[in-house]
Amino acid sequence: MPVTTAASGPARRARRLEVLMIDAGSRQSLPFIKALRLAGHRVVVACPSRVSMGFLCRYAERRLLWPAADSDRDGYVRAMLDYVRRRRPDVTLALEDDGAEIASLHKPELLRYTALALPDHDVFLRAADKARTMAFCMDHGLPCPRTFFPQRQGLEEIIAACPFPAIVKPRRGIGAVGVHRIDTPDELRRHWDKLCSRYGDLIVQEYIPLAGGTQFQAEAFLDADSRMKACLVIAKPRFFPITGGTSTANVTIDRPGIQQTARRLLEGIGWIGAADVDFILDPRDNVPKILEINPRVTAGIKIAFMAGIDFADLSMRLALGEPVPEIASYRLGVELRNLCLDILWYIFADKHMRRNTWPPYFRFFGRDVHYQTFSADDPLPLAGFILTRLAKFASKEKRREKLARDL
Repeated sequence: MPVTTAASGPARRARRLEVLMIDAGSRQSLPFIKALRLAGHRVVVACPSRVSMGFLCRYAERRLLWPAADSDRDGYVRAMLDYVRRRRPDVTLALEDDGAEIASLHKPELLRYTALALPDHDVFLRAADKARTMAFCMDHGLPCPRTFFPQRQGLEEIIAACPFPAIVKPRRGIGAVGVHRIDTPDELRRHWDKLCSRYGDLIVQEYIPLAGGTQFQAEAFLDADSRMKACLVIAKPRFFPITGGTSTANVTIDRPGIQQTARRLLEGIGWIGAADVDFILDPRDNVPKILEINPRVTAGIKIAFMAGIDFADLSMRLALGEPVPEIASYRLGVELRNLCLDILWYIFADKHMRRNTWPPYFRFFGRDVHYQTFSADDPLPLAGFILTRLAKFASKEKRREKLARDL
């Protein structure tokens, strides 16, 4: 469904535009802020803290302190709506999970004052729900793990049909939060109620061996008619925790099969704008299988900019109703590292993993080696990343202490 915007595209692009980034505390905000500023736009960032990465980015022109979307949703919504009503920014971008969902929910109201590059809320929820994603894949013959749905099937029916070990994960979630490997039917029976109580609705999937860390992601962009215009495929060779968690090193590769699978999925659900599809290579049949859709750009989106795909420009064109160009190629072999987590990977990896990792661990510099949170021309966001992670760790420790006292 075409996007309705606050004004027509070409006339708006003839002048300097104000772009509001409503969740600029994240790593993914940094390449967007820089690209938009270098394109001549005025970038306004809304962050939950003065040490947020976007707040510290030198390319932001105006900085706003807003409540955090994950801890004060009502306050976040009030701040967002109040700002767009008063200031009427030309374009509003939402890059993180919470901000993107909130903006899609309030899309009809926001479009009265600003332009957006987001799908409607029902499409957003369809992509964010792992159960609906897996059901779509199985119904349309797209490769994915065999998935079982407790909302449709009883636990004993699932146990009888699902091979073990199995994976249990929340229908909605970020990263590896709430993902558990279950080795036996008895273990699933013992922990089922506790997992449901803690994480809400769940799905059960067959376990796919990690095959030495072979996972991929497809960073895609679709136009207003849900036609895929760009798709960058990334290999994720290292993780922390090393058994599977957040990727610590990414590299651009050429995998047309993954691009076509991502196209069938995202066009099939009617997506528009940026989205990421995660894959795992199944060593049993050597087929990359869909794990989930992230209905947003990911923390490592900087790799796309470095490889020649400007997601900020694509987002602006979509928001303003301009034609979105098709980008058929990108630079291969571009590396992007999360250095803090990559150091932890090295500490916990065994000698075999260190020796055989690809790309080489000690290649820290070079034309195609980049870092998620650090750039020589914009060094302060790295300090913000470290400080926010330390604060998050301290808050987790306080919660553990409180729980221990309560018990």
